[in-house]
Amino acid sequence: MSLQRLPLIKEACSGASSDLLRSLGVEIDLLEDIGDLLSRAIADDPPATLHEGGVIREGWSAELDDIREIRDGARDFIAGLQVRERERTGIGSLKVGFNKVFGYYLEVTKANLDKVPEDYVRKQTLTNGERYFTPELKQWEEKVFEADDRIGSLEIELFAGVREQVAEALARLQDSGARAASLDVLSTLAEVAVRREYVCPEVHTGFDLEIRSGRHPVVETMMPRE
Repeated sequence: MSLQRLPLIKEACSGASSDLLRSLGVEIDLLEDIGDLLSRAIADDPPATLHEGGVIREGWSAELDDIREIRDGARDFIAGLQVRERERTGIGSLKVGFNKVFGYYLEVTKANLDKVPEDYVRKQTLTNGERYFTPELKQWEEKVFEADDRIGSLEIELFAGVREQVAEALARLQDSGARAASLDVLSTLAEVAVRREYVCPEVHTGFDLEIRSGRHPVVETMMPRE
């Protein structure tokens, strides 16, 4: 998280020989309250979009944690259904699968259709077999879908709350961002000056301009010195 780097920037500026760098460092707001909020509310590697789910960190909302537990429990049950149904039916190649169009299903090859139990309800016909569901599978599927829907709406609601709290600190964020940007520009210029052996000019109140062994930075880049 970028906010976590602010203390390092502030510390680096405190030991600088430049008054400008020290003043910029002193005036940087570390935004510790915002950093703490984001670290507690937002997952370490959130998805690119909010609608993908998984943005809110576990532990931020007890209600969200409970619903996730219900969903995960239902998924675990469905995952274990393949083993149980293979044992019950004697169909060793039986598979439990899922797609967004048909949901969860039990897939049986044509060679084993004669072993399909009476409680299997046909869901989709394939070239090499059939897909079915059972009342039990349908029940657990509904639990997963209902939990996913509730999780999606709740995450949007929780994220909006976090966003509102961050928005209240907008002026502070912009100020620290501007100071960090100034430091970024200055440090980049300093790095270029050292790498290209530039000399700090001597500034006075007179009108004379004297350049000794001057070099044009653009021309020099296009035509390196030998």
